[in-house]
Amino acid sequence: MNALTPEQLSIVHHQQGHARVIAVAGAGKTTTLVHFIQQRLLAGSNPKRMLVLMYNKAAQTDFQIKLQTVIRQPDAISGFQYHGPLPDVRTFHALGFKIYHRLISEGHLPGIQQDLIGAGEMDGVVWRLLQQVASSQGFEETRQDILSQRKKWVEPAVAFIDLVKSDLLSPADMFEESELPHQCQIFIETFERFEQWRKEHNRITFSDMLYDPCVLFKQRPEIAEQFSGHMEWILVDEYQDVNGIQQFLLQILYGNRGYRGNGQVMVIGDADQTIYEFRGSKPEYITKEFEKAFSSPFQLDGTEITHTSYQLPHTFRYGHKLSLLANQVIGENQDREDVLCLSHPSTPNTRIHLKHNSDYSQEVLNLLNELAEKRPLEDVAILNRLWGISAPIELALLQADMPYQLDHSQTVLDRFELEVFWILFEIASDNFKQRNRRQRKAAWLTLLTQPFPKVKRALLEDMAENISQHDSDLSQALWDAIPKDISKWQRQQLEDRGQVIEAAEMASIAKAPSESEPKLSHTKARELKAWQLAQQYINATDLYEGIKDSAFSAQQIEDRSETIKAFVSFLRVTNKPANKIYAYLQELKQRHQNKQSSGVRITSIHKAKGLEWPVVIIPALSARYYPYEAEGTFTTKSSEESERRLFYVAMTRAKEDLYLIAPPAWNKKQEKPQKTQAETQQTKDWPSKFLREADFNLCQQVGEMIEQGEVLTELQELEAIQIKKSQSLIERYSEKIQFDLPVKLKLKRDSQPVANGISTSKKYELEDDDAEYQKGQWLVHGKLGKGRVVRDEKKYVTIYFSADKKERKLDKTIARPWLSEI
Repeated sequence: MNALTPEQLSIVHHQQGHARVIAVAGAGKTTTLVHFIQQRLLAGSNPKRMLVLMYNKAAQTDFQIKLQTVIRQPDAISGFQYHGPLPDVRTFHALGFKIYHRLISEGHLPGIQQDLIGAGEMDGVVWRLLQQVASSQGFEETRQDILSQRKKWVEPAVAFIDLVKSDLLSPADMFEESELPHQCQIFIETFERFEQWRKEHNRITFSDMLYDPCVLFKQRPEIAEQFSGHMEWILVDEYQDVNGIQQFLLQILYGNRGYRGNGQVMVIGDADQTIYEFRGSKPEYITKEFEKAFSSPFQLDGTEITHTSYQLPHTFRYGHKLSLLANQVIGENQDREDVLCLSHPSTPNTRIHLKHNSDYSQEVLNLLNELAEKRPLEDVAILNRLWGISAPIELALLQADMPYQLDHSQTVLDRFELEVFWILFEIASDNFKQRNRRQRKAAWLTLLTQPFPKVKRALLEDMAENISQHDSDLSQALWDAIPKDISKWQRQQLEDRGQVIEAAEMASIAKAPSESEPKLSHTKARELKAWQLAQQYINATDLYEGIKDSAFSAQQIEDRSETIKAFVSFLRVTNKPANKIYAYLQELKQRHQNKQSSGVRITSIHKAKGLEWPVVIIPALSARYYPYEAEGTFTTKSSEESERRLFYVAMTRAKEDLYLIAPPAWNKKQEKPQKTQAETQQTKDWPSKFLREADFNLCQQVGEMIEQGEVLTELQELEAIQIKKSQSLIERYSEKIQFDLPVKLKLKRDSQPVANGISTSKKYELEDDDAEYQKGQWLVHGKLGKGRVVRDEKKYVTIYFSADKKERKLDKTIARPWLSEI
């Protein structure tokens, strides 16, 4: 108990009223909650009247282990030891499932089969329903597209169904809030038909564990009342991750009164780590909604109790340099709590590194080779914004025979979008004939539909069936199978694919040429490289345009396109013949399979949340990916603030070293690379704006000063990109950690990056030194409420107001009397 910080102790000894705890990354919130429970049990609270809700199964398991360990130890202050039963610790879904079964036993809900609807089964059902809905609404062209491009339609439809079940909005209302294109309106009826289907079959999905009981509670408040008010304490971890339906259930469980009218709710989380918006999570739940939902005061022993807000500002994970960097970045967000992350004295002196290299996969490989000499690669994690970013990294590691681990079993070589190239290489290596007829048909369907040539699916299936009878002369078999009654353009599409198949067949001749084969064909075949064969297919089918046609989501397009481009680039580097690449790729897959339980971890930022590693690498920190404009992802609208939160979460997974890899920053003194207009529009190969916001070099220098612990006797002058914001951060941070750091900042002018030929030095420079308000400063307006300063100009001040989440440009002369500092 003595090891807890004063902030942790104040929470542990909280006794009355609702509580909201804002905890920075690595703040020891699990330890704090466990000790809080220990104190409540020692004070006589009934464990049966305590409920702990966790976000996922892994968190629940870890919490239960820690709870059992701590609770059985004597309290550090009183010396007493608790020997009774422990409170119930559940995930939201597990609790929902328990309630579901009770509702069934009481006859409020019908019985269900115990096996949940799995992903594969749900995809098949939804695909069939999509076709039915399109047909019933008279959209024959849409039905054909659904039939032909299953993945394109099923993925977003399933995502939409899950999104509807993350809240209690109607499917129509949720569609209005989503970013789905107009042609996806069929998802609304598809949702209704899916619900009808699963109820007819007495089946539920994972989401329905919460959805069905909550829908019933909304329709029948008298039933909900049976589950309300039984708990003295409800504790919710990772509160920033809850969605609408979980918030609804929480309010039902509390019931506006709690156990004997004295129940209390404590939530703990961090709005800065809200990254599951695609599941319905919103930072507003912790920044605003908790206070609204649990603000009604009640009397306890004659005292009026409302709610108390606490902060856990100290991180036990990383040192001052990274804390400063993280504060700099997330401080740009408006929809957050004004909490400053502080490194606890016990944290390591975390090192931060910024490397510039346009070939980030090569930079990662070089870095891993260096790290491998100093530490186990299992200490290292590579965090990616998109899976497409990991493709060139995986391929580089495979080629270098460097072990790596994934959060799933599928390597880059197993990705769906590369399947067509594997088939071409099978043909080129003369391995295709080893397939049986059913397998050959499946392969031909892939060749004929990836990308889709706008020929009716039924015709393509007939073609695949006919061609599958042949195990040689494949290109001729394809040409012979082309239907007579299709358009000239459609015929050309299919004939072009036959040309690529012929090239692959000629490549196979070089493997074992016979005396009867013409010498010229043998020579040409030996000249064909694997990358050339792949590029021929891409050109013949206009593959990248086909990918755009086969996806609604910009993120899907990016992931698939970047994976293919990385694969072709990899083939160029290996420069192996088309007839030898198949065996080489199989060898690489086998090597990885033998080592897949060891090595560096490659994962996404979303999957990394809640985890930590000694070393974290964040590659591809370009304007293209940070912030990523994820339009069409079928969830809440992607915003710069949500993207900044992702970057913040990624950075704060590191304990000892953080490596940021960005493209080179074009300097005013450098010659700007010549690009066509099309290339300029397609790529954003300059560093992310988040790096400029981070003021990396400044954080490096200031962190070094703090770590050295030397008392500065004279004023230090340092360069900064954003003077007032950075100066304010340094002063606040120094004050909080009680370290005298007399620093004065001057504008860094000489090496500002240039994007689109325009210097960003003016764009990102803050206000003049005589500005009245500082960027990021909190103010209160007499009518508009609490807000943060965005810009201070001579005559105007722009403020982002929390209440309506709007920026307002105010005339200082008029606004000044209404404004006061917090």
